[in-house]
Amino acid sequence: MGSKTTYNAPKVEKDDSFEKYLEYQKERETKLEERAQAEREATAARDLQRRQTGAKGLTGLYDRTKSQLESGLLSYEGAQNQLQSYIDKYDLNAGFQPDTEGNTFDPGYTDPTKGAGQYLSNLQNIYGGEGGLLEKKRTAGINLAYQDLLGRQATEDELSGAMSNLQLQAYGGAGIQGLRDSIKSGSEYTKNINDNYLDNYYDVQYGKQTKDAEGNMTGKRIFDFDASLMPSYAGDLKESTGVDVTTGEQFADYFSEGRTVAELEAQQQNIKDTRQFLFSAGLTNLQGDIDKETQKIKNEGARDIAKIQQEGSIYGQLLGGFNF
Repeated sequence: MGSKTTYNAPKVEKDDSFEKYLEYQKERETKLEERAQAEREATAARDLQRRQTGAKGLTGLYDRTKSQLESGLLSYEGAQNQLQSYIDKYDLNAGFQPDTEGNTFDPGYTDPTKGAGQYLSNLQNIYGGEGGLLEKKRTAGINLAYQDLLGRQATEDELSGAMSNLQLQAYGGAGIQGLRDSIKSGSEYTKNINDNYLDNYYDVQYGKQTKDAEGNMTGKRIFDFDASLMPSYAGDLKESTGVDVTTGEQFADYFSEGRTVAELEAQQQNIKDTRQFLFSAGLTNLQGDIDKETQKIKNEGARDIAKIQQEGSIYGQLLGGFNF
């Protein structure tokens, strides 16, 4: 009977290190995810708080912006940008919900027409709506243009037409200045307003131009001459000098009709020459009278001297006949 050999397999312990590694990785990832989730929630909470804080301040900002716009401290573009920048900063375009207890931010509230957008819409109505600031500004600008250029307020039709043209941008980007340019090209302005500095100067010097039957300026002016300021000559100047001097009344009659600037200036020179002639004639006459009186005195003095000399001679002859 032969012998039997039995082989026993070596005892091998089970290696579960990989399973543990996987479990470790799983636990690690779970913790990382929990931490990330916690950070996301914290970020979302901070973001929600930030937006809620912004929501609470929006109404106050809107009220201040509206006041600045109405008082002229801000342009409409400036007011709109100020409000829009705040809305963008706090992400209030969606989720902002105004209520009676104060402005809140609800992530589930997304109505843009009733949220932050309503403030931009209100601002638009205040500025560009019927009876708004833009309409008032344009109305004032139109009336000022007519007052400055034509010396009167715009009529209802003129105001309505100008408002329509401004709304349609018929003057291009010029706005009120475009309206002013349009008024200057009209017949009412050209018939009443000088288009150069020299005529304005002459208006001040000699009075405004007269107008013809069609209302056009003639270039002639009526000079208001005060005849009482013109000197007169009491004697018969024409007889003594052969010069017929124009009187103050004649000058006044001449200026009572419209005259060109050249005619006015020529006559002003005539007035100066006439005054000078009258004064010179008066002085000459006075000098003549003085010379006559002087000569009279000289003649009388000479006669007196001759008489004295004659009488002295007679007395000398009489005394010479006596011997003492």
